[in-house]
Amino acid sequence: MAKDIHRKPFDEGTKAKLSIFQDYLKEWLPVFIAKREIYWENINIYDFFAGPGSDKNGIKGTPLLILDELEIYLEKINEKSLNVNLYFNEFDHNKFEELKLKVGAYGLDSKPYRIDFDSLDFKDAFKKMATSMAKPDVANLVFLDQNGVKHISEGVFKYLIAIKRTDFLFFISSSTIKRFCDHPNIIQHINLSIEEVEKKPYHQIHRLILDYYQSLIPENKELYLAPFSLKKGANIYGLIFGSSHVLGIEKFLSTCWKLDSERGEANFDIDNDNIKEGQIDLFSGELDKPKKVELFEKELCEKILNQTLKTDKEIYLFTITNGFLPSHAKDVIKSLFNKNKIVNTSLPLHSKLCRYDAVLTSVILK
Repeated sequence: MAKDIHRKPFDEGTKAKLSIFQDYLKEWLPVFIAKREIYWENINIYDFFAGPGSDKNGIKGTPLLILDELEIYLEKINEKSLNVNLYFNEFDHNKFEELKLKVGAYGLDSKPYRIDFDSLDFKDAFKKMATSMAKPDVANLVFLDQNGVKHISEGVFKYLIAIKRTDFLFFISSSTIKRFCDHPNIIQHINLSIEEVEKKPYHQIHRLILDYYQSLIPENKELYLAPFSLKKGANIYGLIFGSSHVLGIEKFLSTCWKLDSERGEANFDIDNDNIKEGQIDLFSGELDKPKKVELFEKELCEKILNQTLKTDKEIYLFTITNGFLPSHAKDVIKSLFNKNKIVNTSLPLHSKLCRYDAVLTSVILK
């Protein structure tokens, strides 16, 4: 039987997961609520595995974090006549009743948002909400904090990526997949190559899972995915974030790099680099860098110099889709300029470059 994380205090891995969720929510809400121009009056937030609202010590879970972040925007929601809809589903009846009590303490009668509660199996809850998610005039944030691997099937994933203006974040047990990859109950939900799983180091299995979901995205579909791995005791779990807008993935990556300043990918040393802060390479005399960063910098340099990447937009997209931030690319560009390899360094690397009417800047080689 799966462990019940709510019967004892949240561990550090769970707290890291909640921190990522809350930080992203802080970035997501103002995009749809606080902007001067409002394009979508209907904003939906779905939490399909809501839990009782907090752990044994009162540390808040996702439903209460959502309510806390909405407090900042109550006036704007009223002012702009927005329809903000929250959906909290918790299958366990006792937790469901506890959740309703804790949420009720926020004084919902006076709030300018609506909450629907359910105590359904995930399949039934998802089926019930599928139509509201897919309406043409909504923006959605979907959180799927499953305990295990069975709920985010190929069908669920493909439905989520087909919906416009939908960001999603789901939790999956990488350790379970590593241990039981050949079990029929695992294969029917996530069909990974057993050989590939066995070859992949235990601590890097989440990258393979990301590749699997990436393979389910149609070639002509603009959809960005990013992972974050979490070590909880001896086990490794993972978050996978998805967005159809490049700004969404940039904001999520920014959250990840706050938690992992070395790689932006895990709350542990995922590549076993064993680099200590401030550690100097004995041969170069420079600060040691993780392998992931070195490989990115090397590849970006090569692609700029051989003109595979010719514009600021191409550099920006290459950076984001490899899990890095514009600041990382700017360091590479500055280095190339200092080495007299390129003419210009003032390349505006941001999501606005992806607009249809964006004015692009070309990289000029010396």
